[in-house]
Amino acid sequence: MIHHSNGATMDTSPMSATEREQNAKARRAASASAVGSLVEWYDFGLYGAAAALIFKDYFFGTDDAFVGLMAAFATFAVGYFARPFGGMVFGHLGDKVGRKPVMVGTLALMGVSTTLIGLLPGYGTIGWFAPFLLVVLRLLQGLGAGAEYAGAVVLSAESAPPRRRGFYASWSGAGVWVGSALGLTVFQAMHSLTGDSFETWGWRVPFLLSIALLAISLYIRRRVEETETFTETKEAAQEENVPLVRLFKTEKRRLLAALGSNVILSGYSYIPQVWILSYLTEDIGIAAGLALAINAVVLLSGALFMPYFGRLGDRVGRRKLFLFGTGFGIVWPVPMFLLIDTHNTFLIILGIVVCFVGAVAVCYAAQAAFLTEMFPPAIRYSGIAFARETSGALLAGTTPLVATGLLHVAGHWWPIALCMVVYAAVALVSVYYSRQFRTDADQADPDAFRSDEAWTRTGSAARAEAGAMAKAVR
Repeated sequence: MIHHSNGATMDTSPMSATEREQNAKARRAASASAVGSLVEWYDFGLYGAAAALIFKDYFFGTDDAFVGLMAAFATFAVGYFARPFGGMVFGHLGDKVGRKPVMVGTLALMGVSTTLIGLLPGYGTIGWFAPFLLVVLRLLQGLGAGAEYAGAVVLSAESAPPRRRGFYASWSGAGVWVGSALGLTVFQAMHSLTGDSFETWGWRVPFLLSIALLAISLYIRRRVEETETFTETKEAAQEENVPLVRLFKTEKRRLLAALGSNVILSGYSYIPQVWILSYLTEDIGIAAGLALAINAVVLLSGALFMPYFGRLGDRVGRRKLFLFGTGFGIVWPVPMFLLIDTHNTFLIILGIVVCFVGAVAVCYAAQAAFLTEMFPPAIRYSGIAFARETSGALLAGTTPLVATGLLHVAGHWWPIALCMVVYAAVALVSVYYSRQFRTDADQADPDAFRSDEAWTRTGSAARAEAGAMAKAVR
């Protein structure tokens, strides 16, 4: 046992047979969750590339390249705006019906929608009905994605033993970045293989491949069991009729802390992950192929480190790890841009990768278990889905636009670096504020994690109450 100064202990003793069995169950749940996240972001990454290169001409019947591109990106944004509604609807079902069936449903909704996009006729065949159907399928894709990641981390965290909860919950985040890189890679590969036929039928193949990924994911998920936490909550009749009502009525501060903590992932991360591509090609003069390769390196580097940071959070405390990531996010934007401005490829990669790994990957890994421990079991799925997807709808799609506008007005990167600092600072304050609801001393307590009644009290209040009872007994 490791004893902390605040009286908490973190168990480092060898695993028991029960815990080994729980680890096996956790590996199944984490694998299924990671594959689902991979499919989700394969779909989203693929759509983003196709919107920029194909959809502007194929679906909108305009000779004006700017109008077509804006229309294509508008359908891209539709998916993000739909995600909070998907989070509310499927998050509610996840807290009422169960984690597993909802995750199967959201995964199927995304995979089928993406596959059908690959079968859509263009404007030249059915006129304005083509973009209408594209928007409908994009909405369905966004609705499913809105609860997929929340369900993935809830299923992984609730299936894991307390001292490895962060490790297993982090697998879903790794799946997100692998899926994004895979979508871009498959799209580029088909572009090279089909040549002039890419704009007629080659672009469809990556979308149609989504059905194969869906089949594999569903096969893996069929072996996953419903979590004991949800089962116990339901058997104890502790589930909420409408979880969002309780969130807004009695858990507003908890929800606000969760929303704020996600700003570094829904806003800050889209600078090194998305917007930086345009800066590298338009302002630094790097070839588009090299810029995309750098982007793939960045994404895969983050995915590689995610399980390590998740495990580190289990050992040192994920709130502490989250605070470190947000703090690093405050200090690194200026050095990153200075390294990029050297025009040296190695230093450019170093600057962006260090930003993505040291700030984004650290926070992403810490957040997975952090958010599941923030909310009581009866409203956990709804709370995580709403917090993540609302901030994502507000910032994920708009941050690249804001960065582009700031660079145009100022003619320099310093306002963008300042914007990143503000995003990271908001997340840092929110994570620091979360100490009123949980501390790292609470993360190894299995009873509190699985008890809705205990989780509605703040960590400090619960310990104060326990201390008072102990004194009364003495």
